[in-house]
Amino acid sequence: MSQVEISGIVKIPQESVATTFVLADEIATSLGLTPLAPEKLHVTLLHQSVSGLKALDKQVKKYLKGKLDQDPCDYPSTELPEINSEGAQVVVVEDEHPTSGEKRQTVRIVLRQELQTALSAWVAEFCELNSLQRDELELKRVYHISYANRTGLSGDSVR
Repeated sequence: MSQVEISGIVKIPQESVATTFVLADEIATSLGLTPLAPEKLHVTLLHQSVSGLKALDKQVKKYLKGKLDQDPCDYPSTELPEINSEGAQVVVVEDEHPTSGEKRQTVRIVLRQELQTALSAWVAEFCELNSLQRDELELKRVYHISYANRTGLSGDSVR
């Protein structure tokens, strides 16, 4: 399935995200934050902490290397919606880095409610089909694009 990429996380990659970022740019600049490289922009559908995802990811890597004949993932029959910034809200979120305790800020583009609903349904079915167990944090996920943070590295964004 070309709309979804599994690489530690399950995400909709940048090439499937059609957005404009004028307001996010302005907010990031005013806070002194660095935008992520365009190829790093994505919508995370499932975090790497989801139970069962690590094992599935290993199987996907084998499949992509040609070591498995069949894609190990089962995908929902419904297509993912087009991801765009129409009706999106730009927000700034803060937390502390889990290991250093350093304060972090991230500029996010929170997708409109229609996309939240469609993505939530798709993820629930994907998890059911692939026997993945989401924790409370994942069940409450707000689908967004992390746009900017202190370093411009995607790993430095607030979870």
